[in-house]
Amino acid sequence: MLQLEEKLLKKLISRKASLEEIEAQEKQCVLSNFNNDVAFELGSFIRKAALELFPGKPVAIDISLTNGHKVFRTITASGSSLDNDFWITRKSKTVNRFNHSTFFMGCKKGDKTPEERFFVSSSEYAFHGGAVPLYLSNTDFPVAVLTVSGLKQEEDHLLAITSVVEFSKQTAEEELNLD
Repeated sequence: MLQLEEKLLKKLISRKASLEEIEAQEKQCVLSNFNNDVAFELGSFIRKAALELFPGKPVAIDISLTNGHKVFRTITASGSSLDNDFWITRKSKTVNRFNHSTFFMGCKKGDKTPEERFFVSSSEYAFHGGAVPLYLSNTDFPVAVLTVSGLKQEEDHLLAITSVVEFSKQTAEEELNLD
């Protein structure tokens, strides 16, 4: 079962994680390949983790290509609303524009509004944790965006990051064991 690191969660909640640490987390969101099957497997992996870690909570999970095409979308429990879709759209748009996680961008924004800090509308962009860029090996730019919505922003962020890292590890191990 996937576990969220409590010490790291507390560090994120207290805003004691530096931008460098958050960026280093993002850089771990690397997949060896990416297509519709991988998107489905990754999304299903995250859904299972969310059901185990947050039973009964409505967690929305979305994986979209950087061009906006949605390749995976699900909800873990009843109780979600159209508002989750709006959050997903705004979070994903933030990652696509800035090539950083929404949690990173929220920390970088500090106490200023998005309009003041980045000259973007807070009705179009979200600077709350939960969306992370997905990279392929040997690329410097994201190929997709994973967005989690429905938990506290630190939990959304950590669930997304931890899931991608663990999924990537398991996938690499499976590829090595192809006999």
